[in-house]
Amino acid sequence: MITVAFVCLGNICRSPMAEAIMRQRLKDRGISDIKVESRGTGKWNLGETPHEGTQQILNEHNIPYEGIISELFTKDDDFDYIIAMDQSNVNNIQQINPHLSGQLFKLLEFSKMEETDVPDPFYHNNFEEVYNMVQSSCDNLIDFIVKDANLGEE
Repeated sequence: MITVAFVCLGNICRSPMAEAIMRQRLKDRGISDIKVESRGTGKWNLGETPHEGTQQILNEHNIPYEGIISELFTKDDDFDYIIAMDQSNVNNIQQINPHLSGQLFKLLEFSKMEETDVPDPFYHNNFEEVYNMVQSSCDNLIDFIVKDANLGEE
């Protein structure tokens, strides 16, 4: 089983949105060998469900998010692929665990966008824009993981 963690600051907006979208895209593509989770690097929202803006945009696109709650990225987390939403998340992840065994990327490395960081909708209320950025990157990320981990689609 290949493991993927999406990581943002509070784990209530961007990373749970990415977790839900990725789970749905994997299901749509019939891929069951990839397990997806999300984490935050800050402790403020631990145990909370996704932000109401994230819930609203996921509901609009019929993407389930049940069971997703905010969890903290720790030095003991061991994922095959760690996908950060922005450069500050990358920096935080590297401070928490400077000896990562998994591969660390920023999500937009898998997009065709000029932007390099997914903005935090908690501060900008741009949930639709963030949804589009995340959604447009997930299939390319899945393609990368399938090839990199030598998985065959079912």
